[in-house]
Order: sequence, then C-alpha cells, then structure tokens
Amino acid sequence: MPYLFTQCQAIACRSVAPMQDTPGIKATYDARVTVPNQYKVKMSANSTGETQLNKTHTLFEFKNDIKIPSYLIALAIGDLERASLGKRVGVISEPAQLKSAV
Repeated sequence: MPYLFTQCQAIACRSVAPMQDTPGIKATYDARVTVPNQYKVKMSANSTGETQLNKTHTLFEFKNDIKIPSYLIALAIGDLERASLGKRVGVISEPAQLKSAV
C-alpha cells in the first residue's frame, strides 16, 4: 500500500498551511483529512473522530490544544496500526514493521 509521512521540520509547514516557520511562533490546530477507506491517518494531535463518509471515503479529525511550533506538525497516511508501550507511549507503523518497532 502507498504510505505518506510528512513532518513540517524545518520549513515545510508553509507548503501545508499558511503559517510562519519559526520556533518563536506557536499555535494550536485542528485538522480534517479525508482518505479512501483502506487508509488510516495519524497526526501529531489527538484524534477527535473517524467518520465513514460513504462507501469509499473516511474522514479523520484531529485537535491539538497545546501551542507548538509549526515544525512539530506531522501527518502519516497508510496501512497503519498502533501498539501500546505503556499508559502514555505507543508505536505507530505499518503492520509488517510493528513487531520490530515495539
């Protein structure tokens, strides 16, 4: 399956959203990402919902209430699974890589 990962470090966030790429400016953000049903979406924010829009697409919603510099915004889309490593820590990866990542 195709896989997309992007991290806005160092100055890439301006290609995603109209933001200043400097650590001194921090912001919260919300995001809505629509993908074909076979994909999962993860971001550097808390998931606030996943809605099946129709037979072919799913909407993923995220919210980050902590002010962060734009270079910390990250997005991953693909065949993703999560494994817990404790109460506050987990690993997200493609299924074939998950066991070795844990």
